[in-house]
Amino acid sequence: MSKADYVRSQTQFRNHTCHWTGCKAQVPPAMWGCKKHWFKLPKAIRDKIWAAYRPGQEKDLQPSREYVAVAREAEAWIAQYEGRQPGLDFGDHP
Repeated sequence: MSKADYVRSQTQFRNHTCHWTGCKAQVPPAMWGCKKHWFKLPKAIRDKIWAAYRPGQEKDLQPSREYVAVAREAEAWIAQYEGRQPGLDFGDHP
């Protein structure tokens, strides 16, 4: 099964919201965020998230250092996009 097939096959098995600041949309834990916010990210960041994602990391809660680093990069980009400092008011996603 390809990575894309794996992600598409995953369900909402626990509470997991979109990682975009303030978005309360529930998305399957295998997904970074809702469609609207995923496509607001620059393609270069989306590509990095996709490359660093390991199928199953949402179940064993063991994302790689690379994934965590690019998630922080996305958080910083979102903060800049919204005109605020990174790390502030990011909701439930440290």
